Amino acid sequence: MKKREVTFFESILSLLLMVFFVFVGYLIFGLRVELMMVAAAIGAGLLARRAGMTWHEMEQAISKRITGATPAILIIWIIGVVIGTFIFSGSIPMLIYYGINVINPEYLLVSAFLLNVLFSIITGSAWGSVGTMGIAMMSIAASIGVPLHITAGAVISGAIFGDKLSPLSETTNLASATAGVDLYEHIKSMLWTTVPASIICLIVFFITGLNLGISAGANTSEATLILDELDQIFNWNILLLLPFVIILIGALMKKPPIPVMLLGCIVSLILGVFVQGFSLQSGVTAAYSGFNIELLGILATAEWSESLMTLLNRGGLLSMVGVIIIIYAGYSYTSIISEAGFLERALHPLTSRVKNRGPLMLTTIFTSLILLVFSGTSYTVAIIIPEMFKKPFRKAGMAAKNLSRTMEDVGTVMAGLVPWGTSGAFYISTLGVAIYGSDGYAVWAVMTYATPLVAIFLAFTGIGIYKLSKEEKAEA
Repeated sequence: MKKREVTFFESILSLLLMVFFVFVGYLIFGLRVELMMVAAAIGAGLLARRAGMTWHEMEQAISKRITGATPAILIIWIIGVVIGTFIFSGSIPMLIYYGINVINPEYLLVSAFLLNVLFSIITGSAWGSVGTMGIAMMSIAASIGVPLHITAGAVISGAIFGDKLSPLSETTNLASATAGVDLYEHIKSMLWTTVPASIICLIVFFITGLNLGISAGANTSEATLILDELDQIFNWNILLLLPFVIILIGALMKKPPIPVMLLGCIVSLILGVFVQGFSLQSGVTAAYSGFNIELLGILATAEWSESLMTLLNRGGLLSMVGVIIIIYAGYSYTSIISEAGFLERALHPLTSRVKNRGPLMLTTIFTSLILLVFSGTSYTVAIIIPEMFKKPFRKAGMAAKNLSRTMEDVGTVMAGLVPWGTSGAFYISTLGVAIYGSDGYAVWAVMTYATPLVAIFLAFTGIGIYKLSKEEKAEA
């Protein structure tokens, strides 16, 4: 069959497949999202075959896309190990223990936001921040009665801030590189949208915390029980901060994240054996299948509170399997619709008609959102958007750092709202909270929608919009 150009109808239909299978199958009927995404990929494959694309071409496209995602996949695997071993060593439990003692429930949401801002800026990783500091804050929230979905929103909002502005962040470096912008100029431009959005976050979390009706000392019985149980299981020692220090120093020295995290895991195993007195076999099991109180053989599981087991029994390599499956299924679909030309053909009417600053930036935001929803990863946004909008931005007299900023205002910031995407799947798995519904974190992840709203406001007012330099005008 001879390959031909895809039609607009076929392109729209290929996108509607994801809408039908995922939104209807997953969100309405509760079917497994992985299988729904596979079904969407099969449908896209049939449409691509109809347009003359061979199975070999589809296979090659999928392989290429997944190969490009390998660094992110490896980090996800390692974070599972980090969680399991950091609990085994007592490092995360120590944060929980002293957090329960120190943090006032009224200010827990603000604390969760600010601590994750700090940790993600230093490490350059939202996932690393959520997998360590985020879990600690969620555990503290559970022990003192602060709603978990609201806490998850604060954690994710803070983690996004750092991931967006840290010079160590992969997405920040990728966005600046693909848009052809100096890294620090790119970060400087993002302050225009990120800082106002962060102020909105702080206001929301501060007011919400005061109105939760949970004062210091509330839920004392459960918190006291958890503190007592943690005291029975772990020995507290300043050395337990060492795994966190290793990750922070590695980030500041700009060392590759995976070896640094593995070193932190090894040190955690050593601490678990020599400081806590646990067996090495239990530590290896925690790294693989997650920490479980039963591994320690201290007392029968029935004698520990359900709250404690909820806090501690988590992590491990196997805990990330569901996330990886979603990534593979999502990339299969994305690869086919991109390689066949469906995505570009469907978006062409939208991207080819806008020329003025406000409508152009709004179109860029909307197009980035479409790419994010149908690909599930910010990498797609960072790769495709510059190719589509570099010339229109120049013709509108706007510097490239406006474009790089706009990409991150959607791609990096809103990724956690896509359940089948890499970030969304990771947050669900790690924090144990759904994205949507009455107990979902979507509404409370304020940063995810405050940032693009601020970006739209700036686009139409002209505030914070950088004009072309003389050199860029010459290239336009």
